[in-house]
Amino acid sequence: MDLMKPEVPPAQTYPQRVPFKIIGRGAEMDPGRIAALIETHLGAQPAADLGYTANHRGPYTSFTFWVTLPDEGAELPLRTAIHALPGVVMQL
Repeated sequence: MDLMKPEVPPAQTYPQRVPFKIIGRGAEMDPGRIAALIETHLGAQPAADLGYTANHRGPYTSFTFWVTLPDEGAELPLRTAIHALPGVVMQL
Protein backbone atom coordinates (compact mmCIF):
# COMPACT_ATOMS: atom_id res chain seq x y z
CA MET A 1 0.00 0.00 0.00
CA ASP A 2 1.49 3.30 -1.10
CA LEU A 3 0.74 5.90 1.57
CA MET A 4 1.33 8.77 -0.85
CA LYS A 5 -1.42 7.73 -3.26
CA PRO A 6 -5.00 8.43 -2.19
CA GLU A 7 -7.29 5.42 -2.24
CA VAL A 8 -9.90 5.43 -4.97
CA PRO A 9 -13.35 4.73 -3.53
CA PRO A 10 -15.14 1.75 -5.05
CA ALA A 11 -17.56 2.51 -7.87
CA GLN A 12 -21.16 2.82 -6.78
CA THR A 13 -23.80 0.79 -8.58
CA TYR A 14 -27.50 1.57 -8.69
CA PRO A 15 -30.13 0.80 -7.71
CA GLN A 16 -28.61 0.61 -4.24
CA ARG A 17 -30.29 -0.43 -0.98
CA VAL A 18 -29.10 1.67 1.97
CA PRO A 19 -30.20 2.41 5.55
CA PHE A 20 -31.46 5.89 6.49
CA LYS A 21 -31.27 6.64 10.23
CA ILE A 22 -33.22 9.71 11.32
CA ILE A 23 -32.65 10.95 14.86
CA GLY A 24 -34.70 13.57 16.64
CA ARG A 25 -37.05 14.57 19.39
CA GLY A 26 -39.31 11.56 19.57
CA ALA A 27 -42.47 13.39 20.62
CA GLU A 28 -42.28 15.61 17.51
CA MET A 29 -41.25 13.09 14.86
CA ASP A 30 -43.77 11.20 12.74
CA PRO A 31 -42.45 8.04 11.05
CA GLY A 32 -45.50 8.02 8.77
CA ARG A 33 -44.46 11.39 7.31
CA ILE A 34 -40.91 10.10 6.83
CA ALA A 35 -42.23 7.03 4.99
CA ALA A 36 -44.44 9.25 2.81
CA LEU A 37 -41.46 11.43 1.87
CA ILE A 38 -39.46 8.34 0.96
CA GLU A 39 -42.19 7.20 -1.43
CA THR A 40 -42.65 10.72 -2.82
CA HIS A 41 -38.95 11.04 -3.63
CA LEU A 42 -38.04 7.45 -4.50
CA GLY A 43 -41.30 5.86 -5.57
CA ALA A 44 -42.74 2.65 -4.20
CA GLN A 45 -40.24 0.68 -2.15
CA PRO A 46 -39.92 -3.12 -1.91
CA ALA A 47 -42.47 -4.73 0.41
CA ALA A 48 -39.69 -5.90 2.75
CA ASP A 49 -38.65 -2.26 3.32
CA LEU A 50 -42.04 -0.79 4.21
CA GLY A 51 -41.37 -1.03 7.94
CA TYR A 52 -38.79 0.66 10.14
CA THR A 53 -37.08 0.12 13.45
CA ALA A 54 -37.19 2.58 16.32
CA ASN A 55 -34.89 3.06 19.30
CA HIS A 56 -35.67 5.42 22.17
CA ARG A 57 -33.23 7.10 24.55
CA GLY A 58 -34.57 9.81 26.80
CA PRO A 59 -36.39 12.42 24.71
CA TYR A 60 -34.74 11.22 21.49
CA THR A 61 -35.82 8.54 19.05
CA SER A 62 -34.00 7.12 16.05
CA PHE A 63 -35.90 5.59 13.17
CA THR A 64 -34.09 3.39 10.66
CA PHE A 65 -35.65 2.93 7.24
CA TRP A 66 -34.15 0.86 4.42
CA VAL A 67 -34.54 2.52 1.03
CA THR A 68 -33.57 1.71 -2.53
CA LEU A 69 -31.88 4.63 -4.27
CA PRO A 70 -32.47 4.53 -8.04
CA ASP A 71 -29.45 6.73 -8.89
CA GLU A 72 -26.76 8.91 -7.35
CA GLY A 73 -28.91 12.06 -7.46
CA ALA A 74 -31.80 10.67 -5.40
CA GLU A 75 -30.31 10.79 -1.90
CA LEU A 76 -29.69 14.53 -1.34
CA PRO A 77 -33.23 15.78 -2.18
CA LEU A 78 -34.73 13.12 0.10
CA ARG A 79 -32.40 13.95 2.99
CA THR A 80 -33.11 17.66 2.56
CA ALA A 81 -36.88 17.03 2.73
CA ILE A 82 -36.55 14.78 5.80
CA HIS A 83 -34.38 17.35 7.59
CA ALA A 84 -37.18 19.92 7.23
CA LEU A 85 -39.64 17.75 9.19
CA PRO A 86 -40.50 18.75 12.77
CA GLY A 87 -38.22 17.27 15.43
CA VAL A 88 -35.49 15.98 13.12
CA VAL A 89 -32.04 16.69 14.57
CA MET A 90 -29.70 14.61 12.40
CA GLN A 91 -29.46 11.82 9.85
CA LEU A 92 -26.92 9.07 9.32
